[in-house]
Amino acid sequence: MDPKPLKRHLFPVPLPPAKRQHGARPYSSKCIITFDSALYDELILFIFTFLNSRDLCAIQATNRNCSRLSCDHQLWKTLFVRDFGKARLRGGRGFYNRADGRLVRPLPSRASVPADESLDWKWMYRISSNWRNGRCAVESLSDSAPIVVPPTADEGALLARHRFHVLLAGTLIISASSEASHHPIIFLRTRGDILLTLKCRSSVFTRPVNISTIAIDQSPPLSRTSKQHSFVRFASFLSTGEFSIYEYDSFISTPLTSPKLTYTPSSHHRSHVMQAAYHHPLLVTLSHEFTLTLYDLSGDSVTPAQSLNSFTSYPPTSLVLSAIPSSTSYKLILAYAIPVHPFHWSVGVTELIISSLGSVTSSPTLFSGAGPVLPSLGSFTVTRTRSVRAFDVPQGWIDDQRLEAMRAQWGRKVKQVADIQTDGKWIVLGPGDFHEPSPCSSHDEGSSSDSSDSLSSSSYVSPPGHTSTQLQLYRLHMPASSSSHAPKLTFVRTLHGPLGAISALSLADGRCVSLGVNGSIWVWDLEAGEGTEVAGPVKGFKEPRGRGTVVFDERHIVSSRINGIEERRFDI
Repeated sequence: MDPKPLKRHLFPVPLPPAKRQHGARPYSSKCIITFDSALYDELILFIFTFLNSRDLCAIQATNRNCSRLSCDHQLWKTLFVRDFGKARLRGGRGFYNRADGRLVRPLPSRASVPADESLDWKWMYRISSNWRNGRCAVESLSDSAPIVVPPTADEGALLARHRFHVLLAGTLIISASSEASHHPIIFLRTRGDILLTLKCRSSVFTRPVNISTIAIDQSPPLSRTSKQHSFVRFASFLSTGEFSIYEYDSFISTPLTSPKLTYTPSSHHRSHVMQAAYHHPLLVTLSHEFTLTLYDLSGDSVTPAQSLNSFTSYPPTSLVLSAIPSSTSYKLILAYAIPVHPFHWSVGVTELIISSLGSVTSSPTLFSGAGPVLPSLGSFTVTRTRSVRAFDVPQGWIDDQRLEAMRAQWGRKVKQVADIQTDGKWIVLGPGDFHEPSPCSSHDEGSSSDSSDSLSSSSYVSPPGHTSTQLQLYRLHMPASSSSHAPKLTFVRTLHGPLGAISALSLADGRCVSLGVNGSIWVWDLEAGEGTEVAGPVKGFKEPRGRGTVVFDERHIVSSRINGIEERRFDI
């Protein structure tokens, strides 16, 4: 009997390698150390903070990891704030993205930010860099045909009569021509495509009328839904003094073409409105006679609230209307031209506090020397006014320091004002093109000189001051009403750059855009004093007289001149 085997034989299959060989030499492999494998992402991002925008874009071509890390939002946010000073795009706003106008959300709602409302800081840096370098895409709007000047017509007089009114509300462009017609038309378009046409009509006269001005509602939406972002409300004014309120909502498939509200003033209060400011339910209008009128648009009716007159202020003017936080009051900043002896001009500013509750304790006046105030008929009344002038002669005896300040003010007077614009903080005065008066001439042409016939003198020639290519920048200081300090209008610097006379200015959020009579466009950062040419003069263009129009927001500039309406986009 054979003995039983003690164990079974193994199969002839090689055994797997042992996990660890005790007593043998440690296993060694040659690892390749790279920039990505040796450093953590946080350390690489810290190194990237020392790069500028050009190097940061160039390093994206290195590999996938560098391309991923170089697009970090916090990295571009730090670079954006460092180079441009503010954590937002700068420009005028037709409406706000938030109900309170803020871009930074308070806790705890900051924890849940919708994806569509997150900011792309790299894209914001690109847009701001395009503003600084003047890089943009130009598009001519189809319906705005150039003005054809007949051979026998006066080109300057024709351009002075014809003017395009333009408003910006995000991607929506609202435009209208000032040409007289039985049915003036307002165009609403986006990206060059006409969305809607609105026909205006006068209920008073059957003769042709023209649109004198248009104003967009600056009040924030009631909620932060996307539907509210598409809602736009604006006012259109006819040369007869009538005005209508229109509402547009892009979410409605068939938007209404009829006005929401219409107002026809009485024959005694009918005047040509040259400028308006709208913050629903408050509407403020300024006529050619320099009559400031307040309207209450709450409900489904228009109620005239109060009227103020001035006899010491002249166009051109600029209005900025805003709501005072945590109150039912509004603040109106009005910049205007003031005469300086013998026939020169400077700038003045008035702040008006408009309240919707209570009554006026004292008889408010718009400026020094204002006319009587009409009794308040609505819910809005002017409760307080403060005025300040750039050229002010102190009373009594003065010392050498104040004498030098007066001489500096005297040197900044201009012979004609092309335009004045303000954003409530900065004020820019654009001198106009002035021709020396001859003994045969009795009046000078221009927006301000037409109002100063009594101050003109054909035998006087002013000493040389600021030329038509230099814009004057002022800083407005309006302390609190409880403060003992008086308001001040301080000259900051002169803005150089454009060649030729200024046709129109636009100012918002510390940025100024100028349109020259020759078609050139310049952009300034008012805090830094840096200017950039966006568009050069039109070749072969003979300089006419008359005003153009220029408006802008965070991403666009829309200008109108003899070559029609042009849109320049910086989000490219």
